[in-house]
Amino acid sequence: MYWNDPRAWSPFDELRSLQREMNRLFDGYETRTAMSRFPALNVWGNEENIVVTAELPGLETADLDISVVNNQLTIKGERKGDKPAEDAVCHRREREAGKFVRTVRLPFAVENDKVTAKYENGVLTVYMPRHEATKPKRIEIKGS
Repeated sequence: MYWNDPRAWSPFDELRSLQREMNRLFDGYETRTAMSRFPALNVWGNEENIVVTAELPGLETADLDISVVNNQLTIKGERKGDKPAEDAVCHRREREAGKFVRTVRLPFAVENDKVTAKYENGVLTVYMPRHEATKPKRIEIKGS
């Protein structure tokens, strides 16, 4: 058999077969890990504060628990599932329900007793003042 013979072995056929097998193996992988990446977070800071925003649509403040320990912010909560009619048939389910925990390491120490949070339009915003000892200090250079 020659390389242009249609019955010949093809590395591309092998790669396509491998890709199909990998897709089958990981089918549903994202839905299984969705709650581990929930909520989506943004973290930014400056010389004075660090701010974390989290997307938490449809939750009540009573469903959330926020704590700061050892330079880590932890957001815990529970998303309630939809309650379809008793005779309904589910055709697609992408919105995960259940308990979640998301922890993010902060880039510097914060004043734990001065942390504030607000929840508006499904977005949680946590304000954390930077600990005085970690703030940048300008050092004066003395000349001779």
